[in-house]
Amino acid sequence: MDATIQLRTGCHHLEKHGPQAVAVHVDAWAPIEAIHNPHSIDEVINYEVIFLAIRKLEDNGHCECLESSILELMAAIFSIAPVSAATVKMQKPHVYKGQAIPAITLSLTREQWLRHAR
Repeated sequence: MDATIQLRTGCHHLEKHGPQAVAVHVDAWAPIEAIHNPHSIDEVINYEVIFLAIRKLEDNGHCECLESSILELMAAIFSIAPVSAATVKMQKPHVYKGQAIPAITLSLTREQWLRHAR
């Protein structure tokens, strides 16, 4: 899933005056053995859950690090039962006025997530 949202994020003083565009990319994987009924939304990767979690980030207050938002998305992704691994990438395309695009990517397995979430 790819989306662009308006997120209050960043540690640079210019980033603290309001939301900025953040491009979000999410990949979620499930082993075929986890998909018992590919015709039931409850047994596949429901991307609506992911989309709504991405959009919900726009309601958050200012957060300096993208990692906080990425971890919030990971919680939503791993709430989907068949998901065994996920990758979330966030980019801030306008921070350096086109000269560079800061990006953070985090990939986790369900086991890693469960250890983190404790």
